[in-house]
Amino acid sequence: MRRVLTVLLLGLPIFALTTPPALAHGRGSDSTNFASTITARPDVDGLSWRVLNGDEYLELRNDSGAEVTVPGYTGEPYLRVGPDGVFRNLNSTATYLNEDRFGQSVPPTGLDLDAEPDWEQISTGSSYAWHDHRIHWMAQADPPAVAANPGTVQLVNTWTVPIAIGGEMFEVVGDLTWVPGDSPWLWLLPALVLLTVPILVAIRRTEPDREAFTWTGLSRVAGWIGLVIALANVVHLIDDLFATPLPLSESAVSAIQTLFFIAVAVFGCVKAIQSREGGFTALGVAVGAIFIGQGLLYFSVLGASQTASLFPGWLTRAIIAASVAQIVPLGAATILGTRALLPDFDEEGLVDDDLGVAKSA
Repeated sequence: MRRVLTVLLLGLPIFALTTPPALAHGRGSDSTNFASTITARPDVDGLSWRVLNGDEYLELRNDSGAEVTVPGYTGEPYLRVGPDGVFRNLNSTATYLNEDRFGQSVPPTGLDLDAEPDWEQISTGSSYAWHDHRIHWMAQADPPAVAANPGTVQLVNTWTVPIAIGGEMFEVVGDLTWVPGDSPWLWLLPALVLLTVPILVAIRRTEPDREAFTWTGLSRVAGWIGLVIALANVVHLIDDLFATPLPLSESAVSAIQTLFFIAVAVFGCVKAIQSREGGFTALGVAVGAIFIGQGLLYFSVLGASQTASLFPGWLTRAIIAASVAQIVPLGAATILGTRALLPDFDEEGLVDDDLGVAKSA
């Protein structure tokens, strides 16, 4: 058991640092080093445009009173945003290709782009955000110039999205830029130091009570650290619900998963703070829940320049870094606390008399 805990303690951080962004979830899956910025837009009162999540969504808010039509990728009518709400054309390939970030949704067989638009209302509001594939990099691999020099800010391309207002054509123009992110160690090392110091102080200044099967000083300090990190991860819960323009039915899946990990961590940390028998076991469960559910699944954010969050980027990254780094000090506290409270055995595998337990063959 001791060896298993040691392997986990050493192996999980290494796994985290070598995990590709594809394993990210929630806001982690929205992290990127591509930044799409609007450089020119129609000068029409009541129209506002913005790019969300680096380069993921193009959003139009239309309070002009006029109807705006956005053509699809072959010029066919795709989207209408106006006083009556938001509509999309079921006879447009863009309706299906824009369902996901990389356009992997397959349009129905036999779709007739020249047919009369079949408008489906998807909202009664005046704004809509969609995966417009003209504004972002579509390939899984980076552009050749970026691959050759990934540490430099560089323009990838200039994009144009045409729109029609009252039969007159306009354009929304922007730049797609590669903005390299920082090394994850920039966030992990400070977090590791800050979380390790109080654990070391607790180990040095307190001792285990082997008769009561507790180490109050260590379990309480570790429990409070874990509890603060777990509660700070409510940031992810809010982001899962509101940072990305997804229907609540879709974002709720990520939010429920996030809530589950937070709840497990809070329960385990509270048990550790209470410093009763089994407190270190509960702490170990909490440490794993925070690390896997709130650290690994969001890890790619630490190395990305762009991410989807309602909060300042430094706050989101600090919480993720703490969620990853805590596996070392809190994991060590779990192992040390558990070992210190185990009965001693002599070379023959018999319980040590110093514990007041009779030896037996």
